[in-house]
Amino acid sequence: MKHIIKDFNPLSGKNDITTAIREVIKYYGVNLSEEMLFGLGAGLHFYYFNMRSLPHPVIGGRMLPRKFEENLTQHSHINIQIKTTEDDKSAWNLLRSKLILDHPVIVYVEMSELDYLHMPPDQRFGSHCVTVFGFDEEKNVVYVSDRDQVGFPITVSPHEQPQSFHMIPMPELSRARISKLEPFPPDNIWLEIEWNYYHFLTRGQIFSAIKENMIRFLNAPHTSEGLRAILLFARSMDKWKNWSAARLNRAALNAFIMIDQIGGTGGGAFRKMYGNFLLEASHQAAAPALGAIGEQYLFLGEQWDEVGHLFFNLYQGEQPDILEDIKNKLLQIAVVEKGLANQLLSVINAISE
Repeated sequence: MKHIIKDFNPLSGKNDITTAIREVIKYYGVNLSEEMLFGLGAGLHFYYFNMRSLPHPVIGGRMLPRKFEENLTQHSHINIQIKTTEDDKSAWNLLRSKLILDHPVIVYVEMSELDYLHMPPDQRFGSHCVTVFGFDEEKNVVYVSDRDQVGFPITVSPHEQPQSFHMIPMPELSRARISKLEPFPPDNIWLEIEWNYYHFLTRGQIFSAIKENMIRFLNAPHTSEGLRAILLFARSMDKWKNWSAARLNRAALNAFIMIDQIGGTGGGAFRKMYGNFLLEASHQAAAPALGAIGEQYLFLGEQWDEVGHLFFNLYQGEQPDILEDIKNKLLQIAVVEKGLANQLLSVINAISE
């Protein structure tokens, strides 16, 4: 049997989860930008931690996987249910049944298991999201939309073949879904989206998402998350100086990818996406003060990109002395991050009174 959802339009985008959700809800007639989805999901965050199973620290500038979807459900009235099964056969049968009913399905996958990405062997991410919108059982393939498109790659691999959509073997998709590789193994997760409760955005929804985001960022319970994680990242540069050349090389490349737009951040460790969300929200909610802070987040994103480029220079052979410059820039960024988050809270509290 062959079935492709006729009116589904694969979209490219800045980030995998916001692109996937955007293209699915657009199929159902709801049109929201990636930036608005990111903001409503209280997506701005930071994390930095080490895992023994990985040759480099885990770094990210957005809300942790799964929690983002929960936040988005809370603030957008688009109901996103996170589903999973331990049985590989059940996972396929459930996916197949949804597709036959013309429901595109977002699934979590391990990026390194997708051959079309040609990922380096030690670059992993198991909470990458793609949208499955068809299958052909005779050819044993599924039709998948990722955030890439012709001419716009989403990895640093020179062998990647970006397309508007991909036909991949069913066993390959299965391996990518059941992978146990860390960090964030996909656990056969898929998302079920109910759009019926969405009507339009209100000022209250936007303000609530911003307030929750800033409170969580400033008051994260662990040093590995939020504002404190940026400070931890900065201080960790003193340890990086003592690493072997091989370990430092891998860590520098990973840091660059997790900051730069190539890694799905929209540029500047997601700060540019959040800045554009605030600019859009300022018009949607008739709150010009949000736009002014949004412009500052765009500038902050440029500062993050400078750090990313320093890491890339380190990867390309720059002397480890550059780590001191990176540390100082991160400490300066942390001061700006704290100031902008507090500004946003003050604005939201003033508007809401």
